[in-house]
Amino acid sequence: MKANRMFERRIPRYIPSMQAVLQILAAVIAGLAIGYGSLEYTPVAVIGILTGFLLFFIVLKRPETVLIGILILTSSILFEDQMPRISFGVSLHLSDIFLFGMLGLTAIRYLMEKDFTPVRTPLDVPLLIFIGVTIVSTLMAVYQSSVEAEMARRSIRVFSYYLTFFIVTQLVRDRSQLKLLLICILSLAIVVAIAMVAQFMLGSSVQILPGRVEALVTQDATFDDITRILPPGWSTVMISFMAVLCLLAEEKSQWRVSFYLILLLLLGLAIVLTFLRSYWGAMTGVIAFWVCILKSGERSRFFSAVLTLIFVGAIILLVVFGDPESRAARLVYASMDRFATLGEADTFQGADSSLNWRLIENQYAYAAIAAHPLIGLGMGTPYRPLDFRLDYRTADGRVTNGSSFIHNGHLRILIQSGVLGYLSLVWLSGLFLYRGFKFWRAVSHEQMKAVVMGNLLVYLVILISAVANSTFMQWRWTPLLGMIFAVNEVVYRFYLPACEALAADDAK
Repeated sequence: MKANRMFERRIPRYIPSMQAVLQILAAVIAGLAIGYGSLEYTPVAVIGILTGFLLFFIVLKRPETVLIGILILTSSILFEDQMPRISFGVSLHLSDIFLFGMLGLTAIRYLMEKDFTPVRTPLDVPLLIFIGVTIVSTLMAVYQSSVEAEMARRSIRVFSYYLTFFIVTQLVRDRSQLKLLLICILSLAIVVAIAMVAQFMLGSSVQILPGRVEALVTQDATFDDITRILPPGWSTVMISFMAVLCLLAEEKSQWRVSFYLILLLLLGLAIVLTFLRSYWGAMTGVIAFWVCILKSGERSRFFSAVLTLIFVGAIILLVVFGDPESRAARLVYASMDRFATLGEADTFQGADSSLNWRLIENQYAYAAIAAHPLIGLGMGTPYRPLDFRLDYRTADGRVTNGSSFIHNGHLRILIQSGVLGYLSLVWLSGLFLYRGFKFWRAVSHEQMKAVVMGNLLVYLVILISAVANSTFMQWRWTPLLGMIFAVNEVVYRFYLPACEALAADDAK
């Protein structure tokens, strides 16, 4: 009996576990595959295949990394035309493969894993209705030949990135995944902001970023030495700016506050370089509202940080205005001049060509909405005739036809999705904001509380500024909108006390 016990104790030392056997077997198979591949294919092909397998296992282990890949390809310093494409009857961008691959992975895990239960949120139904109505309307437009199939396909592809919501809610299953996703979004915003500052220093004559890099024009006055920069990734910059701003009201560590202030200066400068005054105005109002709803301790921490920021800013301005003709000084003057136009009566009485274009578009939009009120015209369908107040001829005689584009984001949804689609967006937006303002104070983690509030504030900015920008249908925004809706829901699941207690009971 004693000998048998000794033998039992020695078994773990000499007989490997099943996991170890599988690891050895996988290593043997990988070695054989490398050897065979080296004989049949080039070394580059073998490395590519092995890299593909490695990425596949990373995706299975950390699916949030694919979400970052989507953002790098859609909302960073890359432009749509620069994205890798894969063609097999239909042309897909690499980000499309990522998106639909992750949706497929979600479905496979649901079917194959007994413990993988779907996560439901109150935002699911309105988002699905919004997506469904818009796609049905677009397919009807294609069937009726109101829009070219290729134009509809492109529009559906951009719109489909709202589905990142379900990837986040279904595949982000623990706190470490959520934190990695948020850190990567902030890191991406920092890279974009640094690139924007570098582009400004180089000027518009040397373009290193995709998107709009041009001399600033305000009310027909051109600032030749001031570069306006709008890369795809300015959306990540804005989201990160609001989150970092909210961190100042929560953070008690002085060195972290100092770090956040440095980030705020960098991200804020990048937002200035966009010269998007509608966003500037909306951000000013939303931040003022946020300060009003803070508790006294939070407001005190925020104002303490802001005073430090003002002090540093005053020193910087003194240095800048030491040379009034420098580009830095001209940037300050141009920014103040552009922001001031929001309060000038002339801006709204015909002096601003940019606003005039939008007013003409809106008149056409009202007629189109009245003619197709229920589910709209579908994405990509022209809503107005050719109008050379809005369209123009290029030097080679081609006509730029923008008859399917409108700046007003709210009217754009009404045009393409009708009242049903717009009401579903209102339902989605209302639920997102209601739940956010209801739960954000109860979030048990200070940084996550700031993330929730930052997402709420940036969405308020989007809703307000959408009267002048078609944010809801822009490539740079649709993946991020899906993600910020989802991130707040995931934070509630992980960091609300009631949900934490429920998770602890399930773990027992």
